Amino acid sequence: MTKTPQRDLFFKYASASTAIKILEGSTVRYSSPVIFNDPFDIQSGLHFQFDTGSFPEKALRRTKDLVESSTRPVVDEEEDWGQSIILMWENRGKREIPEYFSRAVLDAWPNRLLLYQAQCQQLWRVDFLPRLRVFSVTEDPDNLLMWSHYAQNHTGVVFAFRALVKEDSALRVAKPVIYRKQPPSLLSEEDWIDFVLGIRTPDPTEQVFLDYAYIKSDIWAYEKEWRIWTLELGPQPELFTDYQLFQEEVEAVYFGCKIDPKDQETLKSLLSTKYPAAQKFQARRPDNEYRLCFDKI
Repeated sequence: MTKTPQRDLFFKYASASTAIKILEGSTVRYSSPVIFNDPFDIQSGLHFQFDTGSFPEKALRRTKDLVESSTRPVVDEEEDWGQSIILMWENRGKREIPEYFSRAVLDAWPNRLLLYQAQCQQLWRVDFLPRLRVFSVTEDPDNLLMWSHYAQNHTGVVFAFRALVKEDSALRVAKPVIYRKQPPSLLSEEDWIDFVLGIRTPDPTEQVFLDYAYIKSDIWAYEKEWRIWTLELGPQPELFTDYQLFQEEVEAVYFGCKIDPKDQETLKSLLSTKYPAAQKFQARRPDNEYRLCFDKI
């Protein structure tokens, strides 16, 4: 198993107004993907990456393997298909798989497969996504595109957040986003066959859904994003949740090169009052390079 790399320092881009709210309330906001600026982010996928036309034949072949096994198949015996597999296994020496069962597999599974997909998509979009909460940070405090997009055209700030061990900071469990050209499918063909035949497998929905939280289109790779997620236990009145920000978590604040002086003074006052140990830096735009310089203030 690949171990997630650990980082001690992360960065968060914010507009000046958002930064003021963060410091005033000592909270950061985790949001549902439903209100993300990218409508594809954790909201695309659950599709099939295999030939659904050949699925029934493969499901029937898997059934025959189970029935011919020397050991009792491990299936969900409370489900009709599982019961049928056990019954055929118990009578495997007396007769072959009945023709009516073979026809049922071949005829029923194309629609049944689509039904399972629709059920998963319904669960995902209506129940799961509204309860999912995601907080995003980055490795890079000096990305010109992100300063423009997320720090309101360089008029905002970048926070440097320290992943604290002693406070059990949520940032300790942050994971890097995986950038891909295509959204992930729900399950592999083999997993789907086991699932629809009632073979006992791990829950094919919630864990897969959570894994989606770390997958994003590769056009966003420049962001070098890391994420933390949490899941609300039930429906909430809002599509976001604010969580506590510890004083020691605010390592530094980088002020944009175009920040309004009034906003900067408000932020500096809040930092002095609530986060006196936080360092402060002013972004400066050099004339001979496409990058920012940061001067300590």
